[in-house]
Amino acid sequence: MASCARGIFLVSVFAFAPVARAADVTFDVQPRLLNLGEAAQATLTFHGVRSAPHVDFPSIPGLQITGTGQQMQFGTGGSQVSLTYNLFAQRPGSYTIGPYELEYNGETIQIPAVTLEVRARAGNPDSSAQEMIFARLVLPEHPPFIHQVFDLVLGLYFLPDVELTRDVNLLGGLPESGFVIGNFEELQTIREEVQGQLYNVRRFRARARALTAGTFALQPALRVGVVDRNQPRRRDPFGGFFNDPFFGGPSATPVNVAIPESRLTIRSIPDAGRPADFSGAVGQFQFMMDVRPRELTVGEPITVTLRLQGSGNIAAALPPAYRDHDLFKAYEARQVGDTPAAAAEAGIKIFEQVVIPRSVELRELPVLQFSYFDPGVAEYRTVSAGPFPMTVLPSENGADALLLQVPGSPAGGGQSLILGHDIVYLKPAPARWRTGPSDDAARPLWLGLHAAAPCALAALFFATRRRNRLATDIALARRQKAPRSARANLHKAEAVLRAAGSPQQVFEPLAAAVAAYFGHRLNLPPGAVDAPLILGRLQTAQTDEAAMTQWRAFFALSDQVRYASAAELSRAEMESWISSVAALLRKAERVKL
Repeated sequence: MASCARGIFLVSVFAFAPVARAADVTFDVQPRLLNLGEAAQATLTFHGVRSAPHVDFPSIPGLQITGTGQQMQFGTGGSQVSLTYNLFAQRPGSYTIGPYELEYNGETIQIPAVTLEVRARAGNPDSSAQEMIFARLVLPEHPPFIHQVFDLVLGLYFLPDVELTRDVNLLGGLPESGFVIGNFEELQTIREEVQGQLYNVRRFRARARALTAGTFALQPALRVGVVDRNQPRRRDPFGGFFNDPFFGGPSATPVNVAIPESRLTIRSIPDAGRPADFSGAVGQFQFMMDVRPRELTVGEPITVTLRLQGSGNIAAALPPAYRDHDLFKAYEARQVGDTPAAAAEAGIKIFEQVVIPRSVELRELPVLQFSYFDPGVAEYRTVSAGPFPMTVLPSENGADALLLQVPGSPAGGGQSLILGHDIVYLKPAPARWRTGPSDDAARPLWLGLHAAAPCALAALFFATRRRNRLATDIALARRQKAPRSARANLHKAEAVLRAAGSPQQVFEPLAAAVAAYFGHRLNLPPGAVDAPLILGRLQTAQTDEAAMTQWRAFFALSDQVRYASAAELSRAEMESWISSVAALLRKAERVKL
């Protein structure tokens, strides 16, 4: 196999010292006869100068040329600057480097061709047709669904008599957005036959999860060090640490290994068969509950523990909870402990909810159901817990329910209000209200002065209570922050549109407005808010179908604009989407999520 390159150097000139004679540039490669796996060094020397330009060699198939540095020499014979390069061949053959024409200081300098011979390794007569080192990317056999955890495996193949350094660096080529990719871990080295040749294979696996549907291009590249075992070791004459292979071992040549491009398709979660209570959980999950106490009186709290565990998008999954009922009052469920990281493939989430019986008629707490999509069988599944038998006794005052008599109603009938957890007992009204001074002219001022003090105290009381509640109730504080955070991002989208931004630049703050609103509204951590979760909560809240259609259209277009191919949208269309999202968020304010 022979490769050659002829052309003009790509030269970037920074600063040249004036020279009094014609430019003198030499080029050399040593050694020019190599075994496969060894590296040669090329030297391009500029004589009589104090600085040199940056020079890029033209690409030569099968031969990697990597710049290694610059050397400057000054002496009585003049100055010179040398640029050095590593030459590393991926397969045996004859490689011709040059000839080149170098434009330098207004002159055209001819650089003669240099031929580099790379021979197959001894004992491998058939290796001339084989690559010494290459890499492959292994993707799932079946296209994964959104939020399904899958494996990405990088395989580094090298001939048995090739020695690599331990470190392997990933040079990019994986999607920077739309995916959650964990760290790569090295698996056990195996041996595999490729086209009749045995290769050692180092494998690296990472767990990944896609956040949106579509087709994505993956083309990672690796950088490895190939050890030149023919390079003599550096010996320490004193027999010290430098005789250790770590310090005095053979040198290694860095090699970039490109992987052919692969296309990965991510499937959307199907609409057919989707349960009404589905909230966006994808994976395999278990749902468990614990209810204590089971025997209590009217008005005493019941602690309901909701436990959700499994593999999948556990960070975004939420367990079901009780809603207010005629026989009991249900408070908002609160998470106990930390939320698993967004990249976690498995974990546990525990919530606690307080439920207060309103009547002795409460015989049981009903069943709660949790629905999720199982990507392994491509089906929705529903797990349930309960019902839980309860024994509710009358309260201490002998009543079978906690009642507050509405003023003005008969003692034995009329309207009654069932109280929740906090009860304030009021003293009976006095039989006769005493009046103020007899002077009718002073009565309004007297009444005003007396009314002002309680009003001021009441205002101070409610303001202090609200401030303390916001400081202790994080969910309430985030709930009130939700509209403000959405408005701020909507204003950013409008500003980008006025500045003639692209659809991607407009939809970034627009998507951030939706994520920030529902993140604060639902008290979710960053990274746990996604389209299936939002659509599931809106569907559970019985949002009208027209709004649901608009939400689905927005999420589909937003994913396409931000993660897939760029959509062609006019200014009027982008302005319409900003208005539509603002209107949808106003509607969401009026529903109970």
